[in-house]
Amino acid sequence: MTDPLDRIRRPEYTGENRCWPCTITNSIALAVLVGGLAILGRRLTAGVVALAGTVAIALRGYVVPYTPRFAPTLVGTLPIDPFDHGRPDAGTGSLSNVGSTADGADPAVPTGETVLSELLEAGAIAVDGDEIVLERDFREEWHREMRTLREADLATLERIADRRTDSSVDARTRRNWGRSVLVLDGGDALVTLPRGVAVAELAATRALEGRVDSPAIRRAAGRPLRSLLERCPLCDGPVTVSRSSCCGEVTPIGRTPPKKLVCSACNERFFTFDADESER
Repeated sequence: MTDPLDRIRRPEYTGENRCWPCTITNSIALAVLVGGLAILGRRLTAGVVALAGTVAIALRGYVVPYTPRFAPTLVGTLPIDPFDHGRPDAGTGSLSNVGSTADGADPAVPTGETVLSELLEAGAIAVDGDEIVLERDFREEWHREMRTLREADLATLERIADRRTDSSVDARTRRNWGRSVLVLDGGDALVTLPRGVAVAELAATRALEGRVDSPAIRRAAGRPLRSLLERCPLCDGPVTVSRSSCCGEVTPIGRTPPKKLVCSACNERFFTFDADESER
C-alpha cells in the first residue's frame, strides 16, 4: 500500500541531503507568520499553520514554495553570503587559485597531469583499477596534520596559510556569520575558503613537504586530494556523497545536480565533482 505522505516527501532535500540553512530560514519565516497570527488573535489558525508548516519542513525540507529554485540565486545577489553556499563555485576554491607565480619560478597552477604524476611518484596516491586511492602512509600523515590544524586558532591558521601560499598572496582569516573562513587576496583575485577546506589543503601541503619538492605542486595537490577525503577534517566524522542542490547551486531544469562530498554534521562541502566525474 502506498504511503500517502510519499506524495509530499522530497528526499532530495531531506535526510543527508537536507540544507540546514534553508531549513533554519524557513523555520524562522514560519515562526514569524505563526507569531503574527497569534498577535492578531487567530490562535486556531496559528496552530494549524504551525503544525502544517512543521510537517512540510520535516518531510520536504522547506515550507516556502520553490525555495530550492530561488534561494541560490537570491543568496548569490547578496554582498555577503551567510552560509557560503550561494555561489556556484562555493567550496571549490583552492590555495593555488591566487598568485601569479610560485616562489618566482614555478607556474602558480600546475596542470592536473603534472600534479597527478608527482603524487604518484611521491607515493601519496596509487591507482587501484579505475580508481585513485590514498596510500596508507600518506593518508595517516595527512590525517595527523589535519588533526593538528583543526585545533589551531584563527591567528595560527592565518600564519600557516601565509607561509604556505605564494608570496604575492595576503592570507587572512575572519568570521563570516559565525563561520571561520580563510581569505586569500592575490590582488587581482580573491578566494574565500571555508575552514574545513583550508584545514584539508594546508595539511596536505605539510604532509607533502618531504615528498614533493615544488611548493606550487604541493598547493595545487590540495584540491584533487580533497576528493579522496574519507573523514571530515573538522570533526573526524564520515563524509558522504550528496546530490543536494538546495542553496548549493542553480541547477538547470532537466539536469541532475552534481555530486558533492559533504559532512552533514558540520554542514561543510569539501569537493564538487564535475559532470563527468558525477557519472562514474
